[in-house]
Amino acid sequence: MTWPIEIEDLETRLHLKNDRISDDDAVRQHRTIAEILRRLANQPGIVLADEVGMGKTFVALGVAMMAALADRAKRPAVVMVPSSLHQKWPRDFTVFKDLAIRLPKDKVLRAESAGSALEFFRLIDNDAKSRPHIIFLKHGAFHVQNIDHWVRLAVIKRAIHGMHLGERRSALPRFAAKLLRTRSSYSDPELFAKLLRVSNREWRYTINAHYERRPEYQLNEDPIPEAIQKALDSTEIDVSRLRDCLRELPARESAYIVDRLERTRVVMNEALRSMWPSTLARARFSSPLLILDEAHHLKNPATRLASLFVADDAQEDARDIAGALDGSFERMMFLTATPFQLGHKELLSVIGRFRGAAWKTLPVMTKEKFDDELNDLGGVLDHAQNRAAELDRRWVTLRQDDLTDRAGGPVSLDDWWSDVAQTPAALPERVQVVLRAFEQTRTAMGASESKLRKWVIRHLRDRTLPGTHTERRIQRVGRAITSSTNGSGGLPVEKEALLPFLLAARAQAVVMREGESAGRAIFAEGLSSSYEAFLETRSQVAVDEEQMNGVARLKRVNRYLEKMVAGLPDHHAYAQHPKIAPVVARVVDLWSQGEKVVVFCHYRETGRALVRHLSAALEERLWRDAASKLGLDDRVVRKTVTDFGARFDSQGGMRQPLYDEVARRLAPYKDVLTSDDEEHVQEVVRRFVRTPLFVGRYFDVGARSGDAVLQAAFKTTSLGEKIDAFLKFIANRCSEEERAAYLDALNRVQPGIRGELVREEDDDLEQIKENVMPNIRLANGLVRQETRQRLMLAFNTPFFPEVLVASSVLSEGVDLHLNCRHVIHHDLSWNPSTLEQRTGRVDRIGSKAETVSESIQVFLPYIGGTQDEKQYRVVMDRERWFQVLMGEKYRTDEAYTEVTAERVPLPVAAAEALAFDLSVECDFGSRCERAGPAQAVRSSPGADPSTPSESPSAWR
Repeated sequence: MTWPIEIEDLETRLHLKNDRISDDDAVRQHRTIAEILRRLANQPGIVLADEVGMGKTFVALGVAMMAALADRAKRPAVVMVPSSLHQKWPRDFTVFKDLAIRLPKDKVLRAESAGSALEFFRLIDNDAKSRPHIIFLKHGAFHVQNIDHWVRLAVIKRAIHGMHLGERRSALPRFAAKLLRTRSSYSDPELFAKLLRVSNREWRYTINAHYERRPEYQLNEDPIPEAIQKALDSTEIDVSRLRDCLRELPARESAYIVDRLERTRVVMNEALRSMWPSTLARARFSSPLLILDEAHHLKNPATRLASLFVADDAQEDARDIAGALDGSFERMMFLTATPFQLGHKELLSVIGRFRGAAWKTLPVMTKEKFDDELNDLGGVLDHAQNRAAELDRRWVTLRQDDLTDRAGGPVSLDDWWSDVAQTPAALPERVQVVLRAFEQTRTAMGASESKLRKWVIRHLRDRTLPGTHTERRIQRVGRAITSSTNGSGGLPVEKEALLPFLLAARAQAVVMREGESAGRAIFAEGLSSSYEAFLETRSQVAVDEEQMNGVARLKRVNRYLEKMVAGLPDHHAYAQHPKIAPVVARVVDLWSQGEKVVVFCHYRETGRALVRHLSAALEERLWRDAASKLGLDDRVVRKTVTDFGARFDSQGGMRQPLYDEVARRLAPYKDVLTSDDEEHVQEVVRRFVRTPLFVGRYFDVGARSGDAVLQAAFKTTSLGEKIDAFLKFIANRCSEEERAAYLDALNRVQPGIRGELVREEDDDLEQIKENVMPNIRLANGLVRQETRQRLMLAFNTPFFPEVLVASSVLSEGVDLHLNCRHVIHHDLSWNPSTLEQRTGRVDRIGSKAETVSESIQVFLPYIGGTQDEKQYRVVMDRERWFQVLMGEKYRTDEAYTEVTAERVPLPVAAAEALAFDLSVECDFGSRCERAGPAQAVRSSPGADPSTPSESPSAWR
């Protein structure tokens, strides 16, 4: 048994303070690790639910390291992660190992990744000295479809055992590669023939001998894990049908071979599914700790992932893996940034997965006691939810004319809330009822918090940047995207745009009269996003004949849609869309100031449109500024700038001076960088500096080539600072592995302008029937994950891309913060956590905002008087209720959102007074003091306090 763990060892083994994070963050992380270790001594698990970007990964790795090193049997800790993060965790581990671990020289913390159960079994089959301390395992690793070709070949070998195949036995190795669908170098028929003749336990030696001169193909682990071998040796596996299929395979190529091979594959998969449960049952292993990332995937107990730990609720399609990990882990640690989005029932279900812990290793708690505590927690959460729902029902009765001061005059929402507790008897009865409901809810939430603290740890961000009084985030709402201050109201609809938006409002009114059953008017959301998105969504009215009671009304909606299409401006005027135009203008303005920007949008067509319109506007700005700066005619500036850039090529006079200057600036890092690194860095810098986007900004193109013009650019512009920051980043901040990844990404990102180089084949920009500026990139679900990863790495450097237009694929689990502090939510979301997840990409520990001590700028543009404004008001209202009405099933139909958009918002102070405090700073088991209804909360400068423009969870 591993637990309890000596927390005193934490001081000597882990040092989290470094130049990437603030001292306060390092102290918080260290304190959290210690508290988790302390709690896990006596309970089966813990949920770590810190807000996005607060370093949960390092905390989890610290706990994993302590558990693995404390385990006397040298069993690895297991970290289960979603497929999308399976490469990120090992990279983060490398950084963690380089920066934080302080172990004796004879101790090295090792980690390995496993994408399947087979790879996992092979790792744990190793002897204690060879096993890694930490294994990163994919969520879906235990699915039967992840069985590889080695095991499939072993099943075939098991099936042909004792069969008289004649010529077919010698022919089988020739068909094996096609049958197993392996195109790797392991498809040699001669190798298959050898493997079919020897024991499975000799396969590794046979394979390595076969590839004696090809070390890259040799195996370090046995291809058939011991658990699989035990299943193959048993009588439980049914291979009778597979034997029949193998008998029907021809001795040589024939016209029927393709069909017979496919039938054999199907039958082989059936045999694998039949053996898989017994295989998992025989593969019993034990580990001191399981860490499961994105634990909200456990909210449904019947899913395959949740069924791994407790088999009782598994659905039929999960029976083959149900309970596979039950009792395998002494302790469990779950990670999620959105615990209260789940709802308290689903949160209890997540915590309930702790039932799958190894209870014999717990000195105090039993499974029965755990169930009792979970039931007790469920009771108080039920009560808190009922009280919160009652408050919600009472709150909706408030009217804007209730917001008055003691003299009866109108007052802002926050001032009204700070004053209501002073003279409750003088308030109208309706308001007093609301106050009583608020106090009852606060009491119920406090009772829930005291019990929830045992199982959940959650930290919220400081409102200010570390070591400063600078606000961490500033929200620019509505039309504020067009100015440097926080204006009020939404973006206007003018001129040619008036008719389609007016028709959309009338069509929405028709949909709204149908109530909840009619859903929401998706076409109106598309129109508020872009004309291109409207054309894509016009067929998705969110109503049809089955939903809408009145067919006549459905026809009216469709007639409005036809008129909206006819009323759209000319295609060439799409860039003047009421939201597209100001967003493009803001991005170009920020780019001209040297800032990077990430723009999030929901609709795929909007993403493509933004890239198209941004490219045209940015290119126009580039040449206009270059012509003005250089005093050149518009007709000659392009050629002059392009020709100057060519001087950095092999035959030009600027290449060697640039190489020499970069080498001189790299001199302080000679002890860190190799000569290959230096050459790689020089070439990366040259590839970008030669582009018109750099030449037009930084160089005097009228000067003669040579060191003098280069020095002038480095000294009189920000180019020198940009290059120095990059060199320092590559040399000092990056580990060797990180450095290679960043340089490779920059080497593969296109730096050319308008078709100078061929785009990557998997780029979704092929949908845009024209070339675009290379510093603007689109990242959506049609772009391969590998390409997206390169874009993210390159975006974190001073080079291209400088503008990233992203869909939801970049809203979770990615880092975009090292060189960007501006995020634009071009499309809003009905779910407040979606906006928070997006903003969290640039609001992270070690972000540019922290480095330069300047606020993160969050733009939430919306078009006034449209579906866009309604969505903004609804989502801001929801955010304030987000952690009060846990997991509320919010409606998005027109009838409901219309009413919600008009209701009195919940004050920030009220929302914060009701929210849970689950941080470790408070003494365990006690409740921190809460702000009462009289406490006012400071709003952002320039914000309109009467509208829900400041969101509480975005500032905590």
